[in-house]
Amino acid sequence: MNYQEIAKRIRRDILISSYEAGACHLGSALSCVDILVPLLYNPLFNGDFLFAKASGVATYYAILADQGVFPKEKLSYFLKNYPLPSKDVPGILHTFGSVGHGLSVATGLAYAKRNNVYVLLSDGDLQEGATFEAALFIRQHRLLNLHVLCDDNGIQACGKTKDILDLETAFEFYQKTIPNFTRCRTIKGSGVDFMEDDFRWHYKNLTKELLEKALCQI
Repeated sequence: MNYQEIAKRIRRDILISSYEAGACHLGSALSCVDILVPLLYNPLFNGDFLFAKASGVATYYAILADQGVFPKEKLSYFLKNYPLPSKDVPGILHTFGSVGHGLSVATGLAYAKRNNVYVLLSDGDLQEGATFEAALFIRQHRLLNLHVLCDDNGIQACGKTKDILDLETAFEFYQKTIPNFTRCRTIKGSGVDFMEDDFRWHYKNLTKELLEKALCQI
């Protein structure tokens, strides 16, 4: 399976559907493409998946549409207004909005069902107290069926993470505390040069001209 070609297709769908919907958070969406494609297109993948990195959900929506869970024509419809995961969208197990709730929900699911549970967090999730509490529970109960992926693109809503609330020691804690914790170093806005490492693309929308420019790079 050619993950690079799939990633290109997903990035194009993210850009087009976000433009059509007038949706923002493109930097967040593009940074996690290379995490989710190898995971969710792996024929051996087996388990529940929670997209807790709420602001970048255009990526997960695009993957669900690409895999035929719902028609691709629905992508821009689901992204209208504020693009957050919604249980109204086929394939979404839980609605997320406020940062920090994802690991707690995933922990409860893993503890109750005992099957494999995968959750994608943002680096911003690690700044929240509820995430810390969930990590302690995971260690106490040795939830080996819980797989935690963290998109570490080094940028949050208002600037570089290291300048706002540095996470180096936090990553050390989570890697030591959660048995299956993976720190995924990514680039905000990955694949589009004028979006990369620019926190403003947490909020900015594409114009027709910028959409065409971005698509030429994918």
